[in-house]
Amino acid sequence: MPSPTEPSQPAPSGAAAGRPAPETFALALLIAASLQIMENLVPRLPLFPWMRMGLSYVVILPFLLTFGAEAACALFLARNAIALLYGGQPLTSFLIGTGAGCATLLTLGPAVAWGHRHNLIGILGASVALASAFNVTQLALVNFALIRHAGFYFQTGPILAWSLLSGAGVAFLIRFSETELNDLLGHSPSADGLRAAPLAPAPLPPFLGALAAMAAIFMVPWPAAQALFLVVLLPMVPGRFAVLVQAWPFFFYLLWLHLFHTPGAYVWGPITREGAVAFALYALRLANLMLLGRWAAPRFPWQWAARSRSPYLRGFLLCLPLLAGVFGPSLQFGRDLIRGLAAGKRHGVLAPAFTAWRRKLEAAAAASENA
Repeated sequence: MPSPTEPSQPAPSGAAAGRPAPETFALALLIAASLQIMENLVPRLPLFPWMRMGLSYVVILPFLLTFGAEAACALFLARNAIALLYGGQPLTSFLIGTGAGCATLLTLGPAVAWGHRHNLIGILGASVALASAFNVTQLALVNFALIRHAGFYFQTGPILAWSLLSGAGVAFLIRFSETELNDLLGHSPSADGLRAAPLAPAPLPPFLGALAAMAAIFMVPWPAAQALFLVVLLPMVPGRFAVLVQAWPFFFYLLWLHLFHTPGAYVWGPITREGAVAFALYALRLANLMLLGRWAAPRFPWQWAARSRSPYLRGFLLCLPLLAGVFGPSLQFGRDLIRGLAAGKRHGVLAPAFTAWRRKLEAAAAASENA
Protein backbone atom coordinates (compact mmCIF):
# COMPACT_ATOMS: atom_id res chain seq x y z
CA MET A 1 0.00 0.00 0.00
CA PRO A 2 1.29 3.50 -0.75
CA SER A 3 2.47 5.84 1.94
CA PRO A 4 -0.28 8.02 3.44
CA THR A 5 1.85 10.98 2.42
CA GLU A 6 1.70 9.96 -1.24
CA PRO A 7 -1.31 9.82 -3.60
CA SER A 8 -3.50 6.94 -2.53
CA GLN A 9 -4.64 4.06 -4.72
CA PRO A 10 -7.91 2.15 -4.54
CA ALA A 11 -8.79 0.75 -1.17
CA PRO A 12 -6.80 -2.27 -0.02
CA SER A 13 -8.12 -5.75 -0.50
CA GLY A 14 -9.14 -6.03 3.15
CA ALA A 15 -11.72 -3.28 2.71
CA ALA A 16 -14.74 -4.52 0.82
CA ALA A 17 -16.23 -1.86 -1.46
CA GLY A 18 -13.77 0.70 -0.12
CA ARG A 19 -14.73 0.06 3.50
CA PRO A 20 -12.26 -0.89 6.22
CA ALA A 21 -12.52 -4.16 8.11
CA PRO A 22 -14.16 -3.76 11.55
CA GLU A 23 -10.83 -4.62 13.22
CA THR A 24 -9.04 -1.92 11.23
CA PHE A 25 -11.71 0.60 12.18
CA ALA A 26 -11.47 -0.42 15.85
CA LEU A 27 -7.71 0.06 16.00
CA ALA A 28 -7.90 3.39 14.14
CA LEU A 29 -10.61 4.55 16.54
CA LEU A 30 -8.57 3.68 19.63
CA ILE A 31 -5.58 5.59 18.24
CA ALA A 32 -7.73 8.60 17.32
CA ALA A 33 -9.36 8.61 20.77
CA SER A 34 -5.95 8.45 22.45
CA LEU A 35 -4.69 11.36 20.38
CA GLN A 36 -7.74 13.42 21.29
CA ILE A 37 -7.31 12.64 24.99
CA MET A 38 -3.64 13.69 24.82
CA GLU A 39 -4.68 16.96 23.24
CA ASN A 40 -7.46 17.69 25.71
CA LEU A 41 -4.93 17.73 28.54
CA VAL A 42 -3.53 21.01 27.22
CA PRO A 43 -5.40 23.99 28.78
CA ARG A 44 -7.49 26.07 26.40
CA LEU A 45 -6.79 29.76 25.80
CA PRO A 46 -9.63 31.86 27.27
CA LEU A 47 -10.51 33.84 24.12
CA PHE A 48 -9.73 31.11 21.61
CA PRO A 49 -11.01 27.75 22.97
CA TRP A 50 -10.96 26.31 19.42
CA MET A 51 -7.13 26.49 19.26
CA ARG A 52 -6.43 22.78 19.08
CA MET A 53 -3.96 20.90 16.93
CA GLY A 54 -6.51 18.29 15.88
CA LEU A 55 -4.10 15.43 16.58
CA SER A 56 -6.66 12.74 15.79
CA TYR A 57 -6.49 13.86 12.14
CA VAL A 58 -3.15 12.04 12.06
CA VAL A 59 -5.39 8.98 11.65
CA ILE A 60 -8.57 10.53 10.21
CA LEU A 61 -6.87 12.20 7.23
CA PRO A 62 -5.08 9.03 5.99
CA PHE A 63 -8.38 7.20 6.57
CA LEU A 64 -10.05 9.71 4.25
CA LEU A 65 -7.38 9.32 1.57
CA THR A 66 -7.53 5.51 1.73
CA PHE A 67 -11.18 4.62 2.33
CA GLY A 68 -13.04 7.80 1.39
CA ALA A 69 -15.20 10.44 3.05
CA GLU A 70 -17.80 8.03 4.44
CA ALA A 71 -15.23 6.02 6.40
CA ALA A 72 -13.44 9.15 7.63
CA CYS A 73 -16.73 10.67 8.76
CA ALA A 74 -17.66 7.45 10.59
CA LEU A 75 -14.28 7.45 12.35
CA PHE A 76 -14.67 11.11 13.31
CA LEU A 77 -18.21 10.53 14.59
CA ALA A 78 -17.15 7.49 16.63
CA ARG A 79 -14.23 9.43 18.13
CA ASN A 80 -16.63 12.16 19.25
CA ALA A 81 -19.04 9.56 20.62
CA ILE A 82 -16.26 8.24 22.84
CA ALA A 83 -15.55 11.76 24.07
CA LEU A 84 -19.25 12.21 24.87
CA LEU A 85 -19.84 8.82 26.48
CA TYR A 86 -16.56 8.35 28.35
CA GLY A 87 -14.72 11.68 28.34
CA GLY A 88 -17.39 13.94 29.78
CA GLN A 89 -17.55 16.11 26.64
CA PRO A 90 -20.47 18.57 26.84
CA LEU A 91 -23.36 17.77 24.52
CA THR A 92 -23.01 21.18 22.90
CA SER A 93 -19.37 20.52 22.03
CA PHE A 94 -20.35 17.12 20.64
CA LEU A 95 -23.12 18.51 18.45
CA ILE A 96 -21.18 21.48 17.14
CA GLY A 97 -17.87 19.65 16.69
CA THR A 98 -19.56 16.66 15.06
CA GLY A 99 -21.65 18.85 12.79
CA ALA A 100 -18.64 20.88 11.65
CA GLY A 101 -16.43 17.82 11.18
CA CYS A 102 -18.98 15.74 9.29
CA ALA A 103 -19.93 18.68 7.07
CA THR A 104 -16.26 19.27 6.26
CA LEU A 105 -15.41 15.63 5.59
CA LEU A 106 -18.50 14.93 3.49
CA THR A 107 -18.33 18.10 1.37
CA LEU A 108 -14.64 18.93 1.08
CA GLY A 109 -13.31 15.42 1.79
CA PRO A 110 -14.08 13.85 -1.62
CA ALA A 111 -12.44 16.78 -3.44
CA VAL A 112 -9.35 16.56 -1.22
CA ALA A 113 -9.09 12.80 -1.74
CA TRP A 114 -9.53 13.19 -5.53
CA GLY A 115 -6.90 15.94 -5.71
CA HIS A 116 -4.47 13.90 -3.65
CA ARG A 117 -5.07 10.82 -5.79
CA HIS A 118 -4.32 12.82 -8.95
CA ASN A 119 -1.18 14.51 -7.59
CA LEU A 120 -2.87 17.92 -7.39
CA ILE A 121 -2.53 18.31 -3.63
CA GLY A 122 -0.09 16.88 -1.14
CA ILE A 123 -0.63 15.76 2.42
CA LEU A 124 0.30 19.23 3.71
CA GLY A 125 -2.23 20.98 1.46
CA ALA A 126 -4.90 18.42 2.32
CA SER A 127 -4.31 18.85 6.04
CA VAL A 128 -4.38 22.65 5.93
CA ALA A 129 -7.50 22.70 3.72
CA LEU A 130 -9.43 20.40 6.07
CA ALA A 131 -8.26 22.28 9.18
CA SER A 132 -9.32 25.64 7.70
CA ALA A 133 -12.72 24.39 6.55
CA PHE A 134 -13.42 22.63 9.84
CA ASN A 135 -12.46 25.62 12.01
CA VAL A 136 -14.45 28.14 9.97
CA THR A 137 -17.49 25.84 9.87
CA GLN A 138 -17.26 25.28 13.61
CA LEU A 139 -17.04 29.04 14.22
CA ALA A 140 -20.20 29.57 12.17
CA LEU A 141 -22.07 26.78 13.98
CA VAL A 142 -21.07 28.07 17.42
CA ASN A 143 -22.32 31.51 16.50
CA PHE A 144 -25.58 30.17 15.04
CA ALA A 145 -26.36 27.76 17.88
CA LEU A 146 -25.02 29.52 20.97
CA ILE A 147 -23.81 33.08 20.48
CA ARG A 148 -25.95 34.77 17.79
CA HIS A 149 -23.78 37.87 17.47
CA ALA A 150 -21.92 39.17 14.41
CA GLY A 151 -19.03 40.34 16.59
CA PHE A 152 -18.12 36.70 17.17
CA TYR A 153 -16.60 36.56 13.68
CA PHE A 154 -13.65 38.71 14.76
CA GLN A 155 -11.91 35.34 15.21
CA THR A 156 -11.93 34.49 11.50
CA GLY A 157 -8.42 35.85 10.83
CA PRO A 158 -6.77 34.20 13.85
CA ILE A 159 -8.59 30.93 13.17
CA LEU A 160 -7.29 30.76 9.60
CA ALA A 161 -3.74 31.51 10.74
CA TRP A 162 -4.02 28.78 13.36
CA SER A 163 -5.40 26.36 10.76
CA LEU A 164 -2.21 26.82 8.75
CA LEU A 165 -0.05 25.96 11.77
CA SER A 166 -2.16 23.09 13.06
CA GLY A 167 -2.62 21.60 9.59
CA ALA A 168 1.14 21.65 9.06
CA GLY A 169 1.70 20.00 12.44
CA VAL A 170 -0.71 17.18 11.61
CA ALA A 171 0.95 16.69 8.21
CA PHE A 172 4.38 16.35 9.81
CA LEU A 173 3.10 13.84 12.36
CA ILE A 174 1.57 11.82 9.53
CA ARG A 175 4.97 11.78 7.84
CA PHE A 176 6.64 10.76 11.12
CA SER A 177 4.09 7.93 11.57
CA GLU A 178 4.32 6.63 8.01
CA THR A 179 5.22 3.02 8.85
CA GLU A 180 2.49 2.60 11.46
CA LEU A 181 -0.18 4.14 9.24
CA ASN A 182 0.79 1.95 6.28
CA ASP A 183 0.49 -1.11 8.47
CA LEU A 184 -2.86 0.02 9.87
CA LEU A 185 -4.47 0.95 6.56
CA GLY A 186 -2.95 -1.79 4.42
CA HIS A 187 -3.72 -4.79 6.61
CA SER A 188 -6.32 -5.83 9.11
CA PRO A 189 -4.98 -6.20 12.65
CA SER A 190 -3.98 -9.70 13.63
CA ALA A 191 -6.95 -9.84 16.00
CA ASP A 192 -9.34 -10.89 13.24
CA GLY A 193 -12.64 -12.28 14.48
CA LEU A 194 -12.88 -10.10 17.58
CA ARG A 195 -16.25 -10.29 19.25
CA ALA A 196 -17.74 -7.42 21.16
CA ALA A 197 -18.49 -7.91 24.83
CA PRO A 198 -22.19 -8.34 25.67
CA LEU A 199 -23.95 -5.00 26.06
CA ALA A 200 -26.18 -4.27 29.00
CA PRO A 201 -29.68 -3.60 27.64
CA ALA A 202 -30.92 -0.05 28.03
CA PRO A 203 -34.60 0.89 27.64
CA LEU A 204 -35.40 3.11 24.68
CA PRO A 205 -38.03 5.49 26.20
CA PRO A 206 -35.63 7.44 28.49
CA PHE A 207 -33.28 8.17 25.59
CA LEU A 208 -36.14 9.19 23.30
CA GLY A 209 -37.45 11.42 26.07
CA ALA A 210 -34.03 13.05 26.32
CA LEU A 211 -34.08 13.73 22.56
CA ALA A 212 -37.51 15.31 22.85
CA ALA A 213 -36.33 17.46 25.76
CA MET A 214 -33.28 18.51 23.74
CA ALA A 215 -35.52 19.66 20.89
CA ALA A 216 -37.66 21.64 23.34
CA ILE A 217 -34.59 23.31 24.85
CA PHE A 218 -33.47 24.41 21.39
CA MET A 219 -36.92 25.72 20.43
CA VAL A 220 -38.11 27.49 23.58
CA PRO A 221 -37.23 31.22 23.27
CA TRP A 222 -38.08 32.34 26.84
CA PRO A 223 -35.46 32.59 29.65
CA ALA A 224 -38.08 31.71 32.27
CA ALA A 225 -38.82 28.39 30.55
CA GLN A 226 -35.10 27.66 30.24
CA ALA A 227 -34.72 28.38 33.97
CA LEU A 228 -37.48 25.85 34.68
CA PHE A 229 -35.63 23.25 32.61
CA LEU A 230 -32.50 23.97 34.64
CA VAL A 231 -34.32 23.50 37.96
CA VAL A 232 -35.47 20.06 36.77
CA LEU A 233 -32.08 18.98 35.40
CA LEU A 234 -29.77 20.11 38.20
CA PRO A 235 -30.72 17.41 40.75
CA MET A 236 -30.62 14.71 38.05
CA VAL A 237 -26.91 15.05 37.18
CA PRO A 238 -24.12 14.08 39.60
CA GLY A 239 -21.20 16.50 39.51
CA ARG A 240 -23.47 19.06 37.88
CA PHE A 241 -21.33 22.10 38.64
CA ALA A 242 -18.13 20.49 37.38
CA VAL A 243 -19.99 19.75 34.14
CA LEU A 244 -20.94 23.40 33.71
CA VAL A 245 -17.48 24.70 34.51
CA GLN A 246 -16.10 22.76 31.52
CA ALA A 247 -17.78 25.20 29.13
CA TRP A 248 -16.72 28.42 30.84
CA PRO A 249 -15.15 29.91 27.64
CA PHE A 250 -18.57 29.83 25.96
CA PHE A 251 -20.25 31.43 28.97
CA PHE A 252 -17.54 34.11 28.79
CA TYR A 253 -18.42 34.81 25.16
CA LEU A 254 -22.11 35.00 25.95
CA LEU A 255 -21.41 37.46 28.74
CA TRP A 256 -19.07 39.59 26.66
CA LEU A 257 -21.00 39.73 23.39
CA HIS A 258 -24.61 39.71 24.54
CA LEU A 259 -24.50 41.52 27.85
CA PHE A 260 -22.10 44.27 26.81
CA HIS A 261 -22.45 44.54 23.01
CA THR A 262 -26.18 44.31 22.26
CA PRO A 263 -28.01 47.49 21.21
CA GLY A 264 -31.24 48.47 22.92
CA ALA A 265 -32.55 50.33 25.94
CA TYR A 266 -29.79 50.82 28.50
CA VAL A 267 -30.61 49.68 32.03
CA TRP A 268 -27.19 49.91 33.71
CA GLY A 269 -23.93 51.16 32.22
CA PRO A 270 -23.34 49.47 28.84
CA ILE A 271 -25.92 46.75 29.58
CA THR A 272 -29.19 46.87 27.65
CA ARG A 273 -32.47 45.16 28.45
CA GLU A 274 -32.22 43.22 25.17
CA GLY A 275 -28.66 42.16 25.97
CA ALA A 276 -29.62 40.91 29.42
CA VAL A 277 -32.52 38.87 28.01
CA ALA A 278 -30.33 37.38 25.25
CA PHE A 279 -27.58 36.49 27.71
CA ALA A 280 -30.05 34.80 30.07
CA LEU A 281 -31.65 32.82 27.24
CA TYR A 282 -28.45 31.50 25.65
CA ALA A 283 -26.57 30.93 28.91
CA LEU A 284 -29.46 28.92 30.36
CA ARG A 285 -29.85 27.01 27.10
CA LEU A 286 -26.16 26.11 27.10
CA ALA A 287 -26.33 24.91 30.72
CA ASN A 288 -29.42 22.82 30.01
CA LEU A 289 -27.90 21.13 26.97
CA MET A 290 -24.75 20.25 28.88
CA LEU A 291 -26.65 18.74 31.82
CA LEU A 292 -29.11 16.88 29.60
CA GLY A 293 -26.24 15.46 27.56
CA ARG A 294 -24.50 14.15 30.68
CA TRP A 295 -27.75 12.50 31.81
CA ALA A 296 -28.60 10.98 28.41
CA ALA A 297 -25.18 9.70 27.30
CA PRO A 298 -25.06 6.55 29.49
CA ARG A 299 -28.66 5.76 28.54
CA PHE A 300 -28.00 5.28 24.83
CA PRO A 301 -29.56 1.90 23.84
CA TRP A 302 -26.48 0.27 22.33
CA GLN A 303 -27.89 -3.27 22.39
CA TRP A 304 -29.72 -2.79 19.06
CA ALA A 305 -26.39 -2.11 17.35
CA ALA A 306 -24.94 -5.59 17.96
CA ARG A 307 -26.93 -6.98 15.00
CA SER A 308 -25.64 -4.41 12.52
CA ARG A 309 -23.50 -5.39 9.51
CA SER A 310 -21.86 -1.96 9.35
CA PRO A 311 -18.06 -2.28 9.76
CA TYR A 312 -18.08 1.08 11.53
CA LEU A 313 -20.62 0.15 14.18
CA ARG A 314 -19.10 -3.30 14.60
CA GLY A 315 -15.66 -1.75 14.95
CA PHE A 316 -16.99 0.63 17.57
CA LEU A 317 -18.46 -2.29 19.51
CA LEU A 318 -15.08 -4.04 19.41
CA CYS A 319 -13.63 -1.06 21.27
CA LEU A 320 -16.21 -0.99 24.05
CA PRO A 321 -14.46 -3.46 26.38
CA LEU A 322 -11.31 -1.30 26.20
CA LEU A 323 -12.80 2.15 26.57
CA ALA A 324 -13.05 2.11 30.35
CA GLY A 325 -9.25 2.01 30.47
CA VAL A 326 -8.54 4.39 27.61
CA PHE A 327 -7.25 7.30 29.69
CA GLY A 328 -4.21 5.76 31.40
CA PRO A 329 -2.57 4.45 28.22
CA SER A 330 -3.39 7.68 26.40
CA LEU A 331 -1.54 9.73 29.01
CA GLN A 332 1.48 7.47 28.66
CA PHE A 333 1.38 7.74 24.87
CA GLY A 334 1.25 11.52 25.20
CA ARG A 335 4.34 11.54 27.40
CA ASP A 336 6.13 9.21 24.98
CA LEU A 337 5.21 11.45 22.05
CA ILE A 338 6.51 14.61 23.73
CA ARG A 339 9.71 12.92 24.88
CA GLY A 340 10.34 11.50 21.43
CA LEU A 341 9.87 14.83 19.68
CA ALA A 342 11.95 16.64 22.29
CA ALA A 343 14.74 14.10 21.79
CA GLY A 344 14.73 14.75 18.05
CA LYS A 345 12.94 11.54 17.09
CA ARG A 346 11.25 11.98 13.73
CA HIS A 347 9.86 8.54 12.91
CA GLY A 348 7.85 6.05 14.89
CA VAL A 349 6.77 8.63 17.49
CA LEU A 350 3.33 7.01 17.64
CA ALA A 351 4.58 3.43 17.40
CA PRO A 352 4.03 2.72 21.15
CA ALA A 353 0.36 3.67 20.84
CA PHE A 354 -0.21 1.51 17.75
CA THR A 355 1.59 -1.46 19.28
CA ALA A 356 -0.11 -1.24 22.66
CA TRP A 357 -3.65 -0.93 21.30
CA ARG A 358 -3.09 -3.74 18.83
CA ARG A 359 -2.01 -6.01 21.70
CA LYS A 360 -5.01 -4.95 23.77
CA LEU A 361 -7.35 -5.84 20.90
CA GLU A 362 -5.64 -9.21 20.56
CA ALA A 363 -5.98 -9.81 24.31
CA ALA A 364 -9.65 -8.86 24.13
CA ALA A 365 -10.11 -11.34 21.27
CA ALA A 366 -8.46 -14.11 23.29
CA ALA A 367 -10.58 -13.33 26.35
CA SER A 368 -13.71 -13.32 24.19
CA GLU A 369 -12.85 -16.72 22.72
CA ASN A 370 -12.21 -18.22 26.15
CA ALA A 371 -15.41 -16.80 27.65
